[in-house]
Amino acid sequence: MEIRTVKISAKRQITIPKSFIEFREGEDALIIARKDEVVIRPMREVNETALLSERALAECWDSPEDEEAFAYLQK
Repeated sequence: MEIRTVKISAKRQITIPKSFIEFREGEDALIIARKDEVVIRPMREVNETALLSERALAECWDSPEDEEAFAYLQK
């Protein structure tokens, strides 16, 4: 695992360091944003079924009731 810092530009863009060789120029990437966390994954590593189910799962899981029920995990 490698951890690096990057700056966010005025256009809200970042540059992925060259040492992250799993990301290739011109390739699509998946971005998952959760509150204070952003995950970027190369699309070739993403399961198609997961992408198809993303919206349905978000509707089920992204609710105030769930946020309240699992708030203790955020501490």
